[in-house]
Amino acid sequence: MANAFATQIIVDGPRNAIVKLTGILDTSNLSSTTAIDLTTLTQGSTQLKPNAVCIHHIDYSISDQLEVQLSWDASTPVVIMPLAGRGRLMFKDFGGLQNNSGAGKTGNITILTTGWTSGTQIFSVVLEMVKQ
Repeated sequence: MANAFATQIIVDGPRNAIVKLTGILDTSNLSSTTAIDLTTLTQGSTQLKPNAVCIHHIDYSISDQLEVQLSWDASTPVVIMPLAGRGRLMFKDFGGLQNNSGAGKTGNITILTTGWTSGTQIFSVVLEMVKQ
């Protein structure tokens, strides 16, 4: 079997979006991949613009061997959060994690993994976001 990665849009409402990212790695780490493409999310009847979401919650469950890194896509990507193990991170109290990337900002979120050495390693990440 080859590595498998999937993005599932669970909610794409007028204000909120919930997206689940899953991966099954059995041959190597996942190289930097677009995990959330803002052109697939809508705001009313129009597509979202760069810097158009903030992250309020991240739920994650990651095989012990792996680390998952989420980044804002830009000419020089900006790390949102490295994740390992299991947990729930909440950022709503201070307005969420904002896209603070610079030149070449797309608003998209990328994902990559480190730590795979052998066997089958899995991860799931759920992002609860608010559209700006």
